[in-house]
Amino acid sequence: MAHLPNQLRFPPGHWARGAVLLCVSSLAMAQEAPGIPALDRQVDEAFRQVLKTPANQETGLQYARLLIAAGNYEGGVAALERLLLNADPQPAIRVELAVLYYRLGSYQMSESLLRQALDDARLASEQRTMAQTLLRDVSVRNQSSQLTGMVMLGVRRQSNPSARSDATQVYAASSLTPLAEGVKPKSDTDVQLTARLDHRYDLGWQNEAALVSSLVGQITDYQSSSGRQLRTNQEDPYDLAFGELTTGVRFKPAAIALPGLRLRPYLILAELAAQGHRYLSNRGLGLDADYQIDEKTLVSTTYEYRRTHYANRVDVPAAEQLSGPDNTLRLQLSREIAPGHLLSAELGLRHHQTGRAYYDYNSQELRVTYSTSYASPLSGVAGGYWSSTLWAGAGQRKYGAADPDIHAGVSRKDTDWRVGASLSVPISSSWSVLMQLEHIKTHSNLPNYQAKNTSLMGAVAYRF
Repeated sequence: MAHLPNQLRFPPGHWARGAVLLCVSSLAMAQEAPGIPALDRQVDEAFRQVLKTPANQETGLQYARLLIAAGNYEGGVAALERLLLNADPQPAIRVELAVLYYRLGSYQMSESLLRQALDDARLASEQRTMAQTLLRDVSVRNQSSQLTGMVMLGVRRQSNPSARSDATQVYAASSLTPLAEGVKPKSDTDVQLTARLDHRYDLGWQNEAALVSSLVGQITDYQSSSGRQLRTNQEDPYDLAFGELTTGVRFKPAAIALPGLRLRPYLILAELAAQGHRYLSNRGLGLDADYQIDEKTLVSTTYEYRRTHYANRVDVPAAEQLSGPDNTLRLQLSREIAPGHLLSAELGLRHHQTGRAYYDYNSQELRVTYSTSYASPLSGVAGGYWSSTLWAGAGQRKYGAADPDIHAGVSRKDTDWRVGASLSVPISSSWSVLMQLEHIKTHSNLPNYQAKNTSLMGAVAYRF
């Protein structure tokens, strides 16, 4: 069964939202906030300095930043707007106020302030770049019909893309036999072309309802067949083509009582083809639920029901037996631990049913991700803010029964461990370079399924 890359598993729009949030966090404050008690003292001292020198813009700006760091956003807005009453306010003040209005969801105010700041020649180049990035996002958000997208072309090298066993002996009909030379781990290189379109249409209702749709497509072409074939005596490289469409209405069910809660029920339609042959079809329903606990903390839940259908293949003649209902639940907690630094933890639960009990499984996965955005260390070479991400996770799968073709007395149980890192480097306002490294190791109570794989990918992406 094909495994889709991580970038295709995120809920619709999350890659774009995460990138902008990192950008906003970096613009909001240049330094991490100190501890709360020390911060309170600094706020009091800054307020006294403002009273002493009310015309000093730097003093006023520092006071506003400390209020924002303390979570007093209304006070931060008031402090920044007071600075705009000066005869000739610095453009940086408008940028920071625009960022704060963005964080509060006032996108029209944010757009107006950003445009004024960008018209000021005094705006520093670094802030100008970030203000332009934020303006593009804000301009889209202020439109009733919003279309964003991404196209990515990448090359990936994997040590064991087919997850072949690295054991010396495996089970066959309950007996240990030496692993045949032809099915030992084999490295491979593939080329990936990925495209994504996200569309949002504002319905104009008081509950902020909008029709949100996403279309994802990916073509993967391997250098060799990697031990897989759909036709007898196949020699051509192995390739996959994947497409998925989701669409549904996102709204606030209780805009007054619970303003931070958003729901989106949606429909799912997905297809996977291998070597030009239809292999996997998905039809299903899903529900997204996001709750903004506070300005820095977001809780997300996604439930999906899919009816999967597999088509038989030369290399998997009983693939149809893998067909059946699939239930997935994902819980995620994201926290901005400091300006430009996001920490998230995700728990995934899955129940997969098929036509054979030994193909059924329950799985659990826990993943922790840390993302940060920072000014380019190569000033003048690659402008804008770079983004780095680190992640680690562990998962377990328990199968419903023993497979007599493998071992009649042992039901399969796998444990996966993974670590990874990625770096995104902007080369223009729309183009960026992505590098990603990931290692996965699988332990199993059956040596047939113990494996490891290291992948390294480089890609160029265009976002619009």
